[in-house]
Amino acid sequence: MLLIYSDPSVVDGLSLEEIQARRAEVMPHWMEWFDYLQQNAKSVDGQELDESTTAKTIRYENGEPVVTDGPFADTKEQIGGYLLVECENLDEAIDMAARSPITSRGSVEVRPVVE
Repeated sequence: MLLIYSDPSVVDGLSLEEIQARRAEVMPHWMEWFDYLQQNAKSVDGQELDESTTAKTIRYENGEPVVTDGPFADTKEQIGGYLLVECENLDEAIDMAARSPITSRGSVEVRPVVE
């Protein structure tokens, strides 16, 4: 699993039009990476996630579920999406993750899936 992390504060204070322009600027790089994954992985599946502000975290307190707004982790970077990439080994998955456009300003966590 490739977990895609970015810093949502990079768009703080930008208008919707400015955010859309930035997204349009980087989208060709993402499409190139997705094409690479399609050609080199055995299979690829994934999804972009909505903003972390839409997250809900559920914990149990005194035997009752408590729902709070926002992500569980209070960190600078937030998970923005995931890709499930089937490949030969961990080294190949790391190589695929290293080609992600996000690595210039965010990170990709590579985590094997338990079978």
